[in-house]
Amino acid sequence: MLKRFSVSNYRQFKDILEFDLSASNYDYNKDCTKDNLIKMALIYGKNGTGKSTLGWAIFDLISHLTDHQTSDINDFYLNALSTEKVAYFKFEFVFSIKTKPVDVIYEYTKNNKKILMSEKLTICNKVVLDYQLNKPLSTNLVGTEHLNKNINPAQNLSAVKYIYSNTNLDRRNTNNKLFMAFIEFISHMLWFRSVFDGMSFMGYQTGSRKFLEDILKNNNLKDFEIFLGDMGLDYALVPLKTVSGLEIGVKFSKDSTPIPFFEIASTGTKSLTLLYYWWQTIKKDEIRLLFIDEFDSSYHFYLSQELIKRLKGLKNTQVILTTHNTDLLSNELIRPDCGYIIDGRTIRSLNKCTDKELRQAHNLEKLYQAGKFNV
Repeated sequence: MLKRFSVSNYRQFKDILEFDLSASNYDYNKDCTKDNLIKMALIYGKNGTGKSTLGWAIFDLISHLTDHQTSDINDFYLNALSTEKVAYFKFEFVFSIKTKPVDVIYEYTKNNKKILMSEKLTICNKVVLDYQLNKPLSTNLVGTEHLNKNINPAQNLSAVKYIYSNTNLDRRNTNNKLFMAFIEFISHMLWFRSVFDGMSFMGYQTGSRKFLEDILKNNNLKDFEIFLGDMGLDYALVPLKTVSGLEIGVKFSKDSTPIPFFEIASTGTKSLTLLYYWWQTIKKDEIRLLFIDEFDSSYHFYLSQELIKRLKGLKNTQVILTTHNTDLLSNELIRPDCGYIIDGRTIRSLNKCTDKELRQAHNLEKLYQAGKFNV
């Protein structure tokens, strides 16, 4: 899981912004944490304070470590006020080897053209890979002894990906096993946002499909109907033939003519449809880090709460959500160490935003609205 993320000189983050996902010692809502790390994080902040930028920064590594799809959202890559020539990224992970937690740290820099200038991978406090552009790769991973260490600088290749693609590392070696665990985690990260951006996403799979067609193709229409019902939306869904092909229709009575689903669906319902599309992958335990930007845009507060409960039930998926909904600041749903406030320069959990000792009986939303978290 991701333990800590740091970034600087990236878009609006001029100075180092550190996102710490270490859990505190609360004895309730333990399904929000796993192995002393935050498993369910909710990020709050005013418009323009960096909620979306944080997601883009975390998922920047998708573009060079995987073949998965990324969106061209990172124009104007470096901070406009900084004199630094590169953006700096640092990821601190914790993986388990025979139930023992081990730290894996990945650091890299990129210039304004998104070219990798350096990479470093540290396992158990020992550097196992170090790369500087235009210099030979340095690595002590077992199995890389005969690998050509001169990476063509014109190709803008990641040294990590280069090793992964050109070696067959023996996983019986602890460092190799952790190296592969790191790669597999990155390969199973997923970012998406509401339907206002259509089908845009980053990570996990390449390409894109129309999600209504996907529901019909996989015979999930009844399951989709049940999913909507669980969210308080009572629709009778049927296949509907149109001049454009097969679509989803809605029947309002037994004898009524079906109406195309998207012609009567609200914006919130369309967002739910997108969530359901991804839920088919998420529920299979195939996602290790899930970031949903503005996850509850256009949702009623009840629906937002139900989604939080469903996402908390994912045993092996670390979930990060951005929201404007202060109703979710509730100890019935989360804990003070799982709610974060971002202000454009820092991001801190609620319990670190105040000297007040926060207990389960406290109303976090009222404290937030009263400015007790220095916002």
